[in-house]
Amino acid sequence: MTRYASWILLLACVSVPGVASAQAPWRQVYKDGDITVIFDTATVSLQSPGTWNTVTSWDYARPRILENKKQYTRLVERAYVRCSPVRVKRVRSTVYAVNNVLVRDEGEVDPRDQAHMVWDRPKPGTPGKNAFETMCGILSRRRSPSASIPAKTTPEKAISVKAPAKKKPTGN
Repeated sequence: MTRYASWILLLACVSVPGVASAQAPWRQVYKDGDITVIFDTATVSLQSPGTWNTVTSWDYARPRILENKKQYTRLVERAYVRCSPVRVKRVRSTVYAVNNVLVRDEGEVDPRDQAHMVWDRPKPGTPGKNAFETMCGILSRRRSPSASIPAKTTPEKAISVKAPAKKKPTGN
């Protein structure tokens, strides 16, 4: 009995703090009867000032059909996101069927081509617009000083400090 009590105590000491301090890396950012969108908060990073590198999973209640007639129920997408206003560049898409069977991986868009891609504006009232707006809310709360955009500063040598004007002596 003492052996089991010590195991339970050891398990409680080891597992409870880990569970209490751990935050789920995937957060639900949108859900309706047809789709659930989750956002990977563990891999999000600042791509460039004001642009976030994000990964989302779009899980559909009913299978969708690709142009090659294959069905899928999950789309995992890597995209660059700008939040003010919300704009998106989708740079990788992978689709899966039931039981996470890979259907198609589009691969990464070449970085040279990414520079010429247009920033998509999600259509109002769509799950995409709602999901990306929620993501931007999470990103704005998460933003740390190291991820913030630095304020423009003027180099010290360019700062001119004017001395107070001296009055000319009058010859009276």
